[in-house]
Amino acid sequence: MEGRELTFRHKLPKTKIERYWKELENNTILATRCSRCGEKYYPPQADCSVCYSDDMEWVEIRGEGTLESFTQQHVIPQGFTFVSKPYTIAIARFGEYRVMGWYEGDELPKIGEKVEAYTAKDETGISKVYFRRRTLKAEESP
Repeated sequence: MEGRELTFRHKLPKTKIERYWKELENNTILATRCSRCGEKYYPPQADCSVCYSDDMEWVEIRGEGTLESFTQQHVIPQGFTFVSKPYTIAIARFGEYRVMGWYEGDELPKIGEKVEAYTAKDETGISKVYFRRRTLKAEESP
């Protein structure tokens, strides 16, 4: 029996978090924090899954992060056929938030390395979060 290619399209319920997607285009990465109980969310959520409040505060993710985990994808999944080579997805901690993004670089990342997050458009024109190894500036050198 021969296989059949299936295409799935997902609609993201983005009306209450539309600001996140717009700010990615301005190189701003946002998370949310529940104003009632303090629970933190990345990616941002419109409603708190702990206390069920919809009183969410927007928090900007910036500065230096620490790489906590990563995986390199060699088998390109359906929907990502625009990617022509293996890619790396990583999770980095920025203060109280763990952020997921695409790791940029020719070498595999190292757990514990310092990264900076930025946004850019992928080959399909969608803005996403990317990480790159943070390089020390001259005044920061030991």
